Amino acid sequence: MIRIDCRGVSTDDLANSDEIRAAYECFVKYGYAILDHVVPEDRIQALLAEFNDRYAQYLRDQEASDSLEVGGRRFMFPLLLSGGFGDPLVYANPFVVALARTILDTDAILEAFGAIASLDGSEAQHIHRDGPHLFSSEISTLLPAHALTFALPLVEMNDIRGTTALWPGSHRWKSMNNEIAPEIPTIQPGSCLLWDFRLYHRGTENRSGHPRPMVYATYARRWYQDPVNFMKETMQRLVFDPGFVQGVPEDVRPLFSHVR
Repeated sequence: MIRIDCRGVSTDDLANSDEIRAAYECFVKYGYAILDHVVPEDRIQALLAEFNDRYAQYLRDQEASDSLEVGGRRFMFPLLLSGGFGDPLVYANPFVVALARTILDTDAILEAFGAIASLDGSEAQHIHRDGPHLFSSEISTLLPAHALTFALPLVEMNDIRGTTALWPGSHRWKSMNNEIAPEIPTIQPGSCLLWDFRLYHRGTENRSGHPRPMVYATYARRWYQDPVNFMKETMQRLVFDPGFVQGVPEDVRPLFSHVR
């Protein structure tokens, strides 16, 4: 399994750095990239405390009006872009944005932002892609990525708490091949995982006795909108207060170019 260590890497001209180039090559070939040490661990601890304080109502086995059950005892819901979750280090991490723009083009957008919480006792999720192929023809598996998922765990993702199992190269498959074994990474707090929307993957079971919250974001090409996870009218892709976008740093403001 390929991992890119971002410790000590300058954020100046990241797009041309060896680390982002290596992550891009891994993403194109295998459909995923793991970036280690992109957020200080103390910031993750603060985010976890803020999450537990503000979003505890979602940590129960019941779908809320603005949440979606995405597997047994596993729920997806929006996060307000404020406080720690409104920090560009989280929703527009320089390493993540540099990679997303390399994969998707410089006009990539932040299409959705929220959390997925796997409660204690959650079973292995069904194997799935985050979105369907754009077309039904052979060309769909040959096209470059049109969207990707970013996952930033607030607790370690491992074989006890659960993690995300990945089928490398499956973004190029027409259908699932059950004879291929997945890769099952351990992701420490402060590290992140990104995968192509077409990659087969699933969340694994949580046997830890505690919830496993994970911040997620969808980065996409300017014209793309997730057609699967927001069919429920009360689900929101992005949630922020008036004036938020005006306060976003100029270099990442294009992520919100689709927002009126």
